[in-house]
Amino acid sequence: MLLCLLLTALPADGGFDAADPSSWRLSARLTPEARAQLVSEFTKGGGGGVGEKPLTVEEANALLDDPRAELVYGEKTISIVAPSMIQRQRKDHLDLMAMFLKPERLEAGAKFARDNEALLSKVEAKTHVDREVIIGILMWESKLGTITGEYKAFNAFTSQIFFIDDASAVAMSRKEEKKLMDAESQKKRADTIRERARKNLTALVRQCKAKGMDTLEVKGSWAGALGFPQFMPASLRWAEDGDGDGKIDLFTMPDSVASVGRYLSEHGFQKDHRKAVWDYNHEDAYVQGVLAFGEKLHALLSGKSAGASPDGGT
Repeated sequence: MLLCLLLTALPADGGFDAADPSSWRLSARLTPEARAQLVSEFTKGGGGGVGEKPLTVEEANALLDDPRAELVYGEKTISIVAPSMIQRQRKDHLDLMAMFLKPERLEAGAKFARDNEALLSKVEAKTHVDREVIIGILMWESKLGTITGEYKAFNAFTSQIFFIDDASAVAMSRKEEKKLMDAESQKKRADTIRERARKNLTALVRQCKAKGMDTLEVKGSWAGALGFPQFMPASLRWAEDGDGDGKIDLFTMPDSVASVGRYLSEHGFQKDHRKAVWDYNHEDAYVQGVLAFGEKLHALLSGKSAGASPDGGT
């Protein structure tokens, strides 16, 4: 009798329960139509970003059939799409900004500047982007390459593409979340997250093919950002070979420094510092923190005293 009760309690489709993130697996949502669309995006010729290479149909299907592709970050996807994420992320940025401007972080930035003088000078001369801002971004994004994330980027993106509606439903079933955002606004937010993830997944897969990397082993942040500068895959078009070895590896400092410099330069750093940094990360506290850090670091390196305010002013 107990066995019968347990069997009837299981979802009819073999274990998947939209309300239970622990049961989520890619195959539960990868319908033949959804698979065909992904295969088409992975294999399409032409277009795409710089450095991308399309997969063959066989490679695309093998990727989706790999057992490692099944992993879904259910709880994290719920956290990402929950309306409270907006407030939590803003608070995290404000907390980080306070930590960011402490003397020990500035001293670490100054040491990095001294240790990488030749590299920074070369990139600064080429891009006309202040070295202190480049260092500030690398400090904020990965603590100068020491924290780069432990999430599998492929799985982070597929979780957001195929389970964002399930995750949103779970989040909005909670009273504290439901009162933060109306249903229509929440749907638009989920749609935006899904489309951004789809664009980045395609870029990731095609970039990995071009570089001979195992797509299913590339790690990044919960959002899928990669390397020391935490570039999203769709932003890899601005990545740069900083050491002249013919490859771009954002887990090396020369390529990371060159890539940040190029990104800011091509986003109008010389005309508007603030806008260029905003394009890198759309968060006011981030922009304020990076520019304030840059001012203080410049003063430290030049032997001057500076009282930079949190908005980057003096």
